[in-house]
Amino acid sequence: MLTIRYSPQDFSFTSSIPDRIDISTDAASVIVAVQTGTSIIFETELFPYNKIASLYDLRSIIEDFLAERRLTHANFVITADSDTEEAMTPERTFIYSRLNIPYWSGAVYIQHHFLTTLSSFVLPRNAVQCISFLALPNKTLTCYTECLIHAVGEPTPRVVRLEENPINYTALRLCAVNIMPEQYLQRLKINGKLLQVTVHRGDLAKTFYITDRTPNLTLTVRNEFNCIEFIHLNCVTKRKLALDRSTATCLGLTTFYDDKSAYEHEVESSMLSFEQANHISQLLLTNEIYINEQSGVQLPIVITDLTSEVSDADNATNSIKFKWKYAKQRFPAASKLPLNIFDTPFHRTFD
Repeated sequence: MLTIRYSPQDFSFTSSIPDRIDISTDAASVIVAVQTGTSIIFETELFPYNKIASLYDLRSIIEDFLAERRLTHANFVITADSDTEEAMTPERTFIYSRLNIPYWSGAVYIQHHFLTTLSSFVLPRNAVQCISFLALPNKTLTCYTECLIHAVGEPTPRVVRLEENPINYTALRLCAVNIMPEQYLQRLKINGKLLQVTVHRGDLAKTFYITDRTPNLTLTVRNEFNCIEFIHLNCVTKRKLALDRSTATCLGLTTFYDDKSAYEHEVESSMLSFEQANHISQLLLTNEIYINEQSGVQLPIVITDLTSEVSDADNATNSIKFKWKYAKQRFPAASKLPLNIFDTPFHRTFD
């Protein structure tokens, strides 16, 4: 009898997929395939030992498929065929996750958590942050936003509620919320200072504390769930030019070839909380990361080194250090001078 010894939950994270899936069969060989919709993304022939054939590393197969297509989730089926029998698993939804989330908690997790590991955000007033969540099918989500604002002339801040359109889909749907403090302030139509924003989507809630500090570096990354997220860092950056090229001399004339010279940037962040340092360190491990330049262009970069020594002590001053360079060899324009020094015109007083 041909049997696949694996029965995933209706909603499963890829991190819960076992390293080995056994298939029992009396046949001399079995064709195993992984299918999504009408497309076969993987197929192989296995030869059983003691009537057991084993499929290894299914997690990598599914995660690579999702990552290449920038998907957060998809439906998959595992099929096994021999000369005389067929078997298949029920169609199940697998959600991309680099985190170790327990096997049983897929549906529970997405009903109570946004697809991010940070419990709350600190967001610059002129910046944007994106948070994503999965809306379960045929379930209505009440949506609203609570804004804490200190209006001009009032002694204390007050909370103002902004109603949003409810959400109800017939299939599992990835939803994203863009948090822009300046936009919320315009919607409130109150002359004051926005201090805090809390986004509510059904049972989900996420708080953003608004700060006046302007970030020195903004990165766009794919987080642990393959969702877009932004990193806003107050930091110091050093740019170093690394010369890496070969020389050849012919008839007394020296020329260069195989030029791999490139700028490398060393970044040291300002003080971070324990949770912030952990979160940013995880985000910097992603394979897809972009720098948001002042011109508004996003350019791919690679992280070449990362130092993250994080302490949970109450008096710890956590920070992270990392190095990055452009994914494509290029020489950027001269750096713009920081706004806090040398921004006043120089006048020769005694001339």
